[in-house]
Amino acid sequence: MSIPTAPPSGFRDFLPAQVAARHAAIETISRVYRSFGFQPVATSAVEDLSILLGKGGGENEKLIFKILKRGESLERAAAEKSELADLGLRFDLTLPLTRYYSRHGSLLSHPFKAFQLGPVWRAERAQKGRYREFTQCDVDIIGSDSWGAEVEVITAIGAVFSALGVDQPSVLLNDRSLIYAMLDQAGVPAGNRVPVCVILDKLDKAGRAKVLSDLSTAVGAAPAQALEAMMMAETPDLAALRAAAPEAVARLELIISALQAGSKHPDRFVLSPSLMRGFDYYTGPVFEFRHPALSGSLGGGGRYDNLTENFGTQHTPACGGSIGFERLMLILEEARKAADSGAPDAVVAVFSDELRGRSLEVAAALRAKGLSVDVYPGAGKLGRQFKYADQKKAGYALVIGPDEAARDVVQVKNLATGDEQAMTVDEVCARIAARA
Repeated sequence: MSIPTAPPSGFRDFLPAQVAARHAAIETISRVYRSFGFQPVATSAVEDLSILLGKGGGENEKLIFKILKRGESLERAAAEKSELADLGLRFDLTLPLTRYYSRHGSLLSHPFKAFQLGPVWRAERAQKGRYREFTQCDVDIIGSDSWGAEVEVITAIGAVFSALGVDQPSVLLNDRSLIYAMLDQAGVPAGNRVPVCVILDKLDKAGRAKVLSDLSTAVGAAPAQALEAMMMAETPDLAALRAAAPEAVARLELIISALQAGSKHPDRFVLSPSLMRGFDYYTGPVFEFRHPALSGSLGGGGRYDNLTENFGTQHTPACGGSIGFERLMLILEEARKAADSGAPDAVVAVFSDELRGRSLEVAAALRAKGLSVDVYPGAGKLGRQFKYADQKKAGYALVIGPDEAARDVVQVKNLATGDEQAMTVDEVCARIAARA
């Protein structure tokens, strides 16, 4: 039986051009986040299982990749028929960040503006734009209860999309306090809030009819109809929403007003009473970025004021948002806006083993001038080396044969036109720089 070469379902390999495009996008995201004053942090990919469970992760807690105990601990757990795992791969970056802040808060600025880019893992069904291992690009403000924090986070994420040439997505906003007030008005018992929110969160995927059917089963026909009228109307009844949760709606209107004032597309910020966001740890405003090329969200987030208390620290307000990096790359690739492949400026051929040292010297000199230069990792016929340069999508192939070495020049071949010319290293640098 042969060993499979494909990665497991929901996991991927990336070709060099894909990796270069992903790195270029990550560099842009990092640059934009830094321009807003956010500082980079990094947290462990593996967390204690007690941190990942019971902290408001909602449905994602059922999708944790658990790590078994080791050695005698595993044998003892198996014999006792107790939990076999004690660690797990993180399913988001927010829970690790709050643990990080609880541990290192005394060393950080206050409020703390952080950004974190990294992989997360969820054992869910793989589909287009959704994988079991994927990258999140989070930006958070810990220690501020001002609605200005939401404005800053949403604006920073929007600036990333603009920097990458993505058409400005629409931004839907809601508030957990408003959601709970509407549930109360509809007659939903407090104990049923979470399952009802889970059902409502599937509105885009499952459709209105399926959601209403599930709501009727969960809480009865009358509450389901009341929720439909309040939360699923094409145009929200602002007067009714203000009456249900005046403080929450006033806060949302301040956030939306500030976002609209700073945008060229003010109509794209919308109060959406049906927006849930799946995590139970949200305590206030929530938001989601929507793009017409996607059936789901391009990013989202919200306020999570109670998470640090789980780690025994004092109440600390916080809010944050995340970009769905895989979906972002899908949009960039389909729009052909992904960055170039990161091809070298030139490939230096190796005429012979005796002249390899000269090839390495020329490559080092060009690299010192800021160029990306690849030296052919072998020797042999020049035709094969030119083919390698073509495969690497290099602009030029450089050859230093005995004659060129004696004259202290480089034979430069333009791989696009086939033209060849002998030049000094300085002239080669100027030629390649002019092409760039």
